[in-house]
Amino acid sequence: MTVSPQDQLAATNRLRRALLAFQSAQVLVLTHQRQRKALSPAEMETLRDSVAEVVTAFQAFSAAGLVIGTDDRRLLAQAQRYLAEGGA
Repeated sequence: MTVSPQDQLAATNRLRRALLAFQSAQVLVLTHQRQRKALSPAEMETLRDSVAEVVTAFQAFSAAGLVIGTDDRRLLAQAQRYLAEGGA
């Protein structure tokens, strides 16, 4: 199956946005940990949503025949680990 350049661009943009949202959620978690505060239910939901979107966006990215870079692979691995540990 051939994927159009527009579809490749859309998959790349979706993955980039998902990774940025996940990074923001990670900062929120670390900030709360440093302050010894628990995340609110809404913040937990944001974290879970960002993790799920990273995984889904990566699947679309891979289906478009694209290859993820090293830095993005590290973030993807963190999101997948979070899912595997039952965090989302």
